[in-house]
Amino acid sequence: MYKIDDILIRASGINFKHISKLMKNGICFDSRTGRNFYSGYIDKILFDWDQYFEAIIQFYAGWDSTLIKNGILIFLDNENESGLITRSVPVLPPDDNEHCKPFLSQIVNLIRFVYKDENWLNEDVYQKLKKYIDFWLINMDINKNGLCEWMSSVHTGMDNQHERAGYWNDRFCEGVDLNSYLYLELIAFSKIANYLGFVNDSQLYLEKALLIKNKIINEMWDDSDGFFYDIDIRTNQMIKVKSISSFMPLWACIATKEQVKILIYEHLFNSKEFWAPYPISAYARSEKGYRTELIPSDIGCNWRANTWINTNYMIYNGLKFYGYNQLASLLAYKTYELVKKTGEYEYYNSENGEGVKQNPFWGWTLLAHFLPLEEKLDFNINLAIRGEYE
Repeated sequence: MYKIDDILIRASGINFKHISKLMKNGICFDSRTGRNFYSGYIDKILFDWDQYFEAIIQFYAGWDSTLIKNGILIFLDNENESGLITRSVPVLPPDDNEHCKPFLSQIVNLIRFVYKDENWLNEDVYQKLKKYIDFWLINMDINKNGLCEWMSSVHTGMDNQHERAGYWNDRFCEGVDLNSYLYLELIAFSKIANYLGFVNDSQLYLEKALLIKNKIINEMWDDSDGFFYDIDIRTNQMIKVKSISSFMPLWACIATKEQVKILIYEHLFNSKEFWAPYPISAYARSEKGYRTELIPSDIGCNWRANTWINTNYMIYNGLKFYGYNQLASLLAYKTYELVKKTGEYEYYNSENGEGVKQNPFWGWTLLAHFLPLEEKLDFNINLAIRGEYE
């Protein structure tokens, strides 16, 4: 297991007593499997992509891999014969047909590469992971063009971005974010297959990953706007909505260097778009749907005009991967100061910095406290998850 230098921990100014107190609220029990797990939510629900970020938090807080591992196993225990795993446990109706976002293999590799814990990874786990990934590639690619679709905006995790991803079961959006996640998930699964001796599978899923990467670069990038857009399968046209989701090729290291340059300077750090007073807003400020309050037709949390720490964290790492270290540091500072000043909320108003919804929130918002640490470390946990330190 990677050992964080005590001096760097102290220098980062992390208040571990405060964080530890919050995190104790996140230990939950799944009565069906008899396993404990971690959740940032007061209603004790295990969510798909939350687990990825909460695993990073647990590592930095010095916790062992037990709860992270249990989260993976609980999801796999809930897999049905088709390979479908609902995106939450327990399932929240009516999203019982919304497949778990493609992060499970990446979390497995966090346990493998960061904690150096591999003994639990067996063929049974492998076969369940394979069925889960195949459900994405086969069942969630309705037009068989190599790009998968979201079932709804709620399915994306960006609950009320209806303009780009629709309502319950609309299923028309080939998401830039989804296919970026899938690219990394397939890379992660390829490494798992190779580790367990499934060499042919390893090569096959690597090839599938590269096909998705090429499609994102060539089919989801709009030259005229200099932006990645989702695609509407009903018309085969781009969905011209500027969402934070379109920066996921930056996080996944898919975008070309030229695409990244345009994304950063024309959009990300543009105060008329995503660089709000308290960045980064979930929609561009120029979008018609940009608003700080929920409207009657909205479902769930507000991803229209608000700042979410997990997406800030992803973009921060994307900036670092492409060598924009000073801009990454600026974003890290802005994010850390927002949470330090306002407190640990589920999300924040991008215009005035006010905290919104669950307070305190011990989920992915805690990532902000570790950004000063990541600024100092040579070790990069996101690269470790991707096997860069093998």
